[in-house]
Parts: sequence; structure tokens; C-alpha cells
Amino acid sequence: MPSRPALELTNELLTATDSSVRARLIALAVVESIKDSACLVHRLLEGDEGPMLLPVGMAGPVSMGEQMLPADSDLVLPLLAGREESLVYSGAQVPREEYAHVNVSRSIASLVYVPFSQAGTVVGLIEVLTFAEPITAAELERLADLVTLAGPAILAAEEFERQRQDLLDSVHRMTQLYDLEKSLNATLELDAVIAMAPAKTSAMLECQAMHLWLFDGDELRLMAAHGEDATVEIGAIQTPDEGYVATMAHEGEPLLIDDAEDPRLLQRNTALESLSEEQRTERVTNALVVPLMQDESEVGVLEAVNRGGGKVFDEDDQFFLSAMAETVSNALKNASLMHAERKLEILEALVHVSSEITSTLRLDRLLQIIVNSPQSVLPYELSAIALDNRGNLQLKAVSGMASIPMGDVQVDRLKDLVRWLSSESSVLHARQTEQENAEEIAEAVARYFEGTGYRALYALPLVDDQGRVGMLLYAASDPDFLDAAQMEMVKILAAQATVAIRNALLYREVPLIGLLEPLMQKKREILRTSGSRRLFYGGLTAAVLLFLLFCPLPMRISGEATVEPQHLVTIAAPTDGNVEAVAVREGQRVTAGQQLGTMNDWQWKADLAATQAKYEAAELGMEASLAGGSAQAGEDRAQVEYLRTAVARAQSRVDSAELRSPIDGLVATPALQSAAGEHLNAGDPFAKVLDLSSVVMDISIAQSDVALVRPGDRAVIKLDSYPQQTWRGVVNIVSPLAQTVNDERTFAARVPLENRNATLRAGMSGHGKIFIGYRSAGYVLLRKPALWIWQTLWNWIGW
Repeated sequence: MPSRPALELTNELLTATDSSVRARLIALAVVESIKDSACLVHRLLEGDEGPMLLPVGMAGPVSMGEQMLPADSDLVLPLLAGREESLVYSGAQVPREEYAHVNVSRSIASLVYVPFSQAGTVVGLIEVLTFAEPITAAELERLADLVTLAGPAILAAEEFERQRQDLLDSVHRMTQLYDLEKSLNATLELDAVIAMAPAKTSAMLECQAMHLWLFDGDELRLMAAHGEDATVEIGAIQTPDEGYVATMAHEGEPLLIDDAEDPRLLQRNTALESLSEEQRTERVTNALVVPLMQDESEVGVLEAVNRGGGKVFDEDDQFFLSAMAETVSNALKNASLMHAERKLEILEALVHVSSEITSTLRLDRLLQIIVNSPQSVLPYELSAIALDNRGNLQLKAVSGMASIPMGDVQVDRLKDLVRWLSSESSVLHARQTEQENAEEIAEAVARYFEGTGYRALYALPLVDDQGRVGMLLYAASDPDFLDAAQMEMVKILAAQATVAIRNALLYREVPLIGLLEPLMQKKREILRTSGSRRLFYGGLTAAVLLFLLFCPLPMRISGEATVEPQHLVTIAAPTDGNVEAVAVREGQRVTAGQQLGTMNDWQWKADLAATQAKYEAAELGMEASLAGGSAQAGEDRAQVEYLRTAVARAQSRVDSAELRSPIDGLVATPALQSAAGEHLNAGDPFAKVLDLSSVVMDISIAQSDVALVRPGDRAVIKLDSYPQQTWRGVVNIVSPLAQTVNDERTFAARVPLENRNATLRAGMSGHGKIFIGYRSAGYVLLRKPALWIWQTLWNWIGW
């Protein structure tokens, strides 16, 4: 039966889980059972240079020296060779250098080594030093009971620690995979995802280089890399007979090569022989390749070469890289879908712009369409068009400007650039990046960049078979604002613009031909008719006049209708700070008082706590002054009132960290969830909430018709989104301020409408009609032509 100290030690060991704690408990138990002694627990481990004894616990007046107990020491060698009995040495027979691994300040009476084992194998030693007297047989017997617990207890704790470490490693890798997914999904730009994938994965799996290979048709092409590997370069193409990467891609199974002499690696390293010493990198000695799968189809390969830390890749690394490859594949898929959608948007925009260009022959209207309409898909900051006038270019239209202002500094700089472009006959694409100095760009372009802050210029001559029509140019502060697809769209747009501008110029030269020719033809037909036919035409004319003068018709004023929100609230940052969390997303319905997000308020809470502490201290001082009848009580009271106000202000600031919606409505801020972590200055907008329970229909009324419209007039509206449905309302307000739309001044007639089911959404457009009463048919039908004739005559002969 185990002794009482052994039972107590067993209970203590069960409550401890760490091997070092259990080793110390065993050492303490030994010291308590053997008076005036010290104890060290050594763990027998296999090192790189053979067995070693690692101290894992100690107790008593002893400490470890600078070196461990040698495993080949004569003191313990018999135990390690298989002896099961304890070794007892008297202090006189053991030289001090034999136990130099411990620091003791007293002479030892005896030195004892007791092995502890597990499953018949020695796994460690217990070293006991006695000082006053040599160890007795009874003490050795008690020591034997304790030693039987050492092996199972310490090894079980080590196993638990290994399992715990494995669990922590698994959690760490899961966290890394989450961070990788979060990083790659933070953008939908395909080029950014491709460049980011090898950098992020190599940071998680330490290696010399990480390569991202993607299929370009049937070819496997290296699209991005991170690290140093001179055996391949970006853009390289590999076929199955040229390397193991393409072979693995063809087979579709992960590949692990851990032998530096593998023929496939030797073939890969032959590329280093043709490089100079400065260009060479380390040879590829081990490699790991996994496929990138999307919807059961292989789209590429993720390759890691030369495991870091002098190690080689193993199956755990293969599993980890395969998990990362799945995340990379999903990110590439999302980015590819967005890239395809953008191409579709470009095509749709091109069709739309083309239809607008061909819908008019008015030159000024045509030029405005060319510089403004493509802005939805082309990320330019400025677009301008200049027309050729006897070999010189003259600026005619600028995006965002209804007309060319005189004396504007930016416009003057643009005119100087256009004058210089008059001598250019080919496409000009100028880019100024951090690596390129202004001296490498034409002087006129560099001067324009310096004055405007733009860093890219793309100018295309508009040329047809009759010569140059003009020049179309785009500018932006991003040197790479146009990709290949967008440049192709610009070229197609330029070709269509050239034809449209040429037609508009020809049409402008004969502005009355379309009106005079039909009138002259009708006059000749009337003169050729007989008397009876003339009488018929006369009676018909009289009937038409009577109809125009005396027959009433309903008169309606029509115009473009747009849905505007009745109530739009912008929630702004109350003070400077970072957005800590976002609780809603775009399109989510929220209620008044609902939290939309929070600002980082730890500093404000710290200020509140400090102010609260000052207030409480001042209040205690005031009460002490009042109790003692001190004259200081009045000043203390004023101080307390001041600090109470300061506490209220600090509390208000902490409360304001919660950004809440003041109204019921829908969140109208795009990509709001990506605002987490952004810094906002006081007053910067955080989110917009749109109340669509009621809306206002703005019907654009031409300035020639605005005098006819009055509040209270009935209106009907049809929207393009709901062509089968009609909304009816009453004009509430006629805007007193005109708006300029496409060079035409209009006024808004506002018609409020209920929208309880949120059918109507802000920005929807359609057509609206306002009923202003009954007027004679002639007034209704001929009013606009009569006004045009009157204005034309007045412009010619008026005074």
C-alpha cells in the first residue's frame, strides 16, 4: 500500500497539469520526506548529439549551474545502461567537479540517484543531495514510493502539453486562414488579388518563395510571386515536359518533393547556370505544389519552394497549403466574376453612349455626351474634346462644365496643353509614376501634370478619311487609371465620335434645308390644283381654324419625373476618432435610435473616469469643508459644480460614440461594413439613412411652361421601373430655383406621394404630366411652335 506522503503527492499531482509543476511537486515531496536535503528532477531526452538530462524541477537549497548533468557521467551511467537500483555515493568519495551542474553552498553528506521509468524504460532521474547526514535505508524506502509516481505523472503531463500545443497550433492556423480569407476578400480587383495571394500565403507558410500559376487558355503561366527564386520569372509559361509544376497541374494531385537530388528539382535548377552571381538565388531543394480548384475545375497552381528554417516540407504543410489554396481559389473566383461584370458594364455603357451619340445632330449636345456619358465605366477625372480648326485644336467641351468659362486657371492650363497637342498625330499615353521623373515626359505634359496634380494623360486623335476632326483626351491622378479593356472602349468610342462629329459639322452648315424644302414642294402642289379642289382646301382650312379656336382640349405639361426622398439623414462623426464596429449594411431597414456603428471610445471613457474621480474627490473635500465650517467651502462648492458639468460633458461624449439613426428608414451608404477601422474627423459622414415611407416626385418643367403650373394642379406619373402602374398626386411646390440639365433650364414641380410599402426608390425616373385645365385646341397644339416663331422673329428684328 502506498505511504501517506505518496497518497498526498498523488492528490497534488492530479490537480497540476504542467510537467514542470509536477516535477517541482515531486522534488518538494522528496525534500519533505528526507530531512536537510535538496532534490533535482532530470528528464532523459534524445538530443541531436545523443541522450541528455534536462532539469525540469528542483527543491531545497540548490540551484542549477551553467551546464546540465552529463548523460555520460560516471555517476549516472550505470542507471542509463539499465540498472534499476538506486546509486548512493558518500559526499567524501565524490569530487566537487562531478556534480558541478548544481550550485550548493554546503558540503554534502551523500549523493543519491534514483531512476524513474515508464513501461520498463528509464525516462528520467531523481537526484538527492543530503547535507547533515548520509541518507538512511528508511529514507530510501520512502523515496522509492515517491519515485514510482514520477514517470507516469511527468509523461502524462508532457502528453497533455503536446495535445494542448497541437490544439493551439490548429487554432492558430484556423485564425491564419480566417485572416487570409479576410485579406483576399477585402478587394474584388483581380490584379490586386493575384498580387496579394502569394504574399499572404508565404507569410503564413514560411518559405523562400511562393508562386501563383494560372491557366491562360491551355497554357500554365506564372502570374505572381513573392520571395526570391531566380529559377522562374513572372510571365513564364510551363508545359508538362518542361517542369514538375505543369506536370502536377496536368495530373491534378498535390505534389510534395523533399529530396534535393530529385531529378525534377535538378531540372528546375538548371536555370541558375545561365545567371550571373548577383542574379542567382538559392537552389530549389524542396517544393510543395497544390492545385487551385473552382467548381471541380482546375484554374491554376500554388507552389512553395524551400521551406524556411532549414526544414523541408511535410504532409502537415501540404494540408495547410491545400486549405490556403481553397481560400485563394474562392477569392480569385469572386474577383473574376467582378472582372467579367465590369466588362459587361463597359459593353452596356458603350452601347448606351453610342445610342446617345447617334440620337442628335446638335454639335454642343453631342460634345457634352462624349465627355460626360462614359464616366460611369471609365475612371477618369477629366475628359475634354477639342475640334480641329485649320490645323489648330480648339477646346470645345470639358466634363462637368456646361460651357467653357473664361479666365479659369484649370481651363487655361488645359488650353495650353491642347495647343501643344495640335502637333500630335498619334495616340499619346503619358504616365508619371514614382519611378519616372517629369523629365522623361514631354515638357508641356509635365507642366500640365505639375499644375493640376494629374499623373496620367490619354489623348486620341479623331481622324476619318477627310482628315483630322479633333482630339479626345482623358486625365486622372492615378497613372494606371485605364486597363486594357477600358482602352479598347475608348478607341471604339473615339471612332463613333469621329463619325458623329463630322455629321454634326455638315448638318450645321445647312441648318434650314430640312425646313424650306418641304414648304416649297407643298406650294408647288397647291398651285397646280383646280378651283374645286381649292374650294375644298379652303373649307377644310376654315374647319381647322374653328376647331383650333373654339374646341377645348385638356392641357398638360409634361417632363422627366424623378423620385426624391422625403427625408434623408446623414449620420456624422461627433468628434475625431476611428470607427470600431459597423452594425448594419447597405439596404438594411433600421428604426429610430437603432445603433449603426460605434466609434473607438476608450480614450473618452478614460477621460470620463478621470473626470469622475476628480469630481468625487472634490465632493468629499466640499463635505469636509462644510462639516468643519471652513471658509473654503464656497470655493469647493464651485469646484464641485464645475466638475459635475465636466462629468456630464464627458458622459455625453462617451454616449455619442454610439452612432444611431435618428429616423426609421433604409441604410443608403454603399459598402458601409468596410468602414470599420477607418478614421473619421469630426463632422465626416459615416452613414446615410433614407426614409422612403413617403417620397417626392420631381417633374422637370421647361422654363417656357413654368408660368402655367400652380400648386394644387393634378399630376400623373409613370416610372420606367413600373410601366404598368400609374401614380397620381397634387403639385405641392413649384421650385423657385432653376436647374441646368443638358444646357436647358428647368424648374421642379414637386408632387408628394405615400410610399408605405417602399415600392418607390430614390433615383427612379420616368415621365410625369401635370393637368393645368382646359384651353382652346389652338392654344394647346400651337403654343410651342408659336412661341418659337415669336422668339426667333424677336431675335432677328426685336428691339
